[in-house]
Amino acid sequence: MIVVLYVIAALIGVSLGLIGAGGAIVAVPAFVYIGGIDPNLADGYALFIVAVASAVAVIMQGRNNLIDWKAVLAFGSSTIVTLVVVRYYLDTFVPQNIQMIIFGAVLLLAAVGMLRKTTPPDTVTSSKPSLLALYGIIVGVFSGLLGVGGGFLMTPALVLWAGLDMKRAVATSLVLISINSFAGVATDMVDGLQYDWMLVFTFTAITTAGIIIGTILSRRIAGSQLKAGFGWFVGLIGILVLVMELLSY
Repeated sequence: MIVVLYVIAALIGVSLGLIGAGGAIVAVPAFVYIGGIDPNLADGYALFIVAVASAVAVIMQGRNNLIDWKAVLAFGSSTIVTLVVVRYYLDTFVPQNIQMIIFGAVLLLAAVGMLRKTTPPDTVTSSKPSLLALYGIIVGVFSGLLGVGGGFLMTPALVLWAGLDMKRAVATSLVLISINSFAGVATDMVDGLQYDWMLVFTFTAITTAGIIIGTILSRRIAGSQLKAGFGWFVGLIGILVLVMELLSY
């Protein structure tokens, strides 16, 4: 099983590099269903792995001037505060099976939004910081509860609401994912969760290698293809999570 997890780690990295998502939404189910790891620990592992790997991708994307720093500020400020509050105070009050069901349902909604043919708004991120800050709160709630960096919500928001093209949305999403994930890890450290650091560091190293590959590949693929790929990817993960939870009853 450990070999399967390491293969998944590489695929997670490639996905993050290509579409700015697919880190925790794959890592959490993999740790829980394949590795047999407690969901609360799986959340923490996913946050750490995604935080480090995304930070590497941010450095690479920053050289291409694809990051919208105004969006980072608007999203990031509200998301981080919300994530920390939810992760520290509310996470243990929501049953784990309910968390996973919500997880799957939200993934399906994000998939539908990305697969629909929509016309981008006329205004871009910087003109609606209050709207993005509000959306950041929503992302922070899900990130805190589910142990996800939020890319599966951030990328659609930046494309569908903020009017960014897919490649700029991916680059901007990676910054936010890294920040949010590091914030989530910090709260776990305060709570005293005991990580299996050998597993976490190995998974992180493999994921980081994958994200470098994915970032390079993204430069050669059209934004419209990345958008459609994102939609199908998170939709399939959402279906998988819901099926697994229903079968567990």
